Amino acid sequence: LDSRSPQSRNRAMWFAYIDESKEAGDLFIYTAIVTNGERWASTFDKVKDFRKKLKADHGIYMSKELHAWKFAAGKGEIADHPIYKPERAAIFREVLQFIADSKCFVVVSSCNRNEQYAFERLMNRINRTAEARKQSVLLFFDQGEEAEITRRIRKMRVHNPIPSRFGHWKGTSNVTKSIPLSHCVEDPIFKDSKASYFIQLADFCAYALLRM
Repeated sequence: LDSRSPQSRNRAMWFAYIDESKEAGDLFIYTAIVTNGERWASTFDKVKDFRKKLKADHGIYMSKELHAWKFAAGKGEIADHPIYKPERAAIFREVLQFIADSKCFVVVSSCNRNEQYAFERLMNRINRTAEARKQSVLLFFDQGEEAEITRRIRKMRVHNPIPSRFGHWKGTSNVTKSIPLSHCVEDPIFKDSKASYFIQLADFCAYALLRM
């Protein structure tokens, strides 16, 4: 979220859509696509127009969820005709290119072999950037782990120990310092990814990073 991005020039609330991708318990990726809440309607229109283009060019149903790993594996009846792996690979790249070219999103990711660390690191990156830009962030997650994710966010709002990369925090002998998620407002909102184009885009980014 640098100073050149549309999100940083406007003081409206940010919306962060978050999804996870993992490799058999060996690596965990959390990715957020962050957009300006004040521009949500125009951003949604761009995404909807892109889905219309996928429908026109490839026959992909607008109502079908694009689930990244299933899509890449060639699974699911997503169009009125079979779409084989070479074409799906090209479409996958087209989705990523759209995210990059739309100038509507900033992509933030975290990867680690420890799932909780990957999750917390992403939350801390979002919170630190929001603090620097004097913003607030509303978090949107895919459905499925509502109680656990809500518990984690609430806990990090109260006590969130961050280790110093220098061994101790300046002026103290403390190895960690509590920096609560003060800029992530309210409890997270959970949406069915089947009904959220934005979470589907976050899923594509997370899976692309996992495969890389």
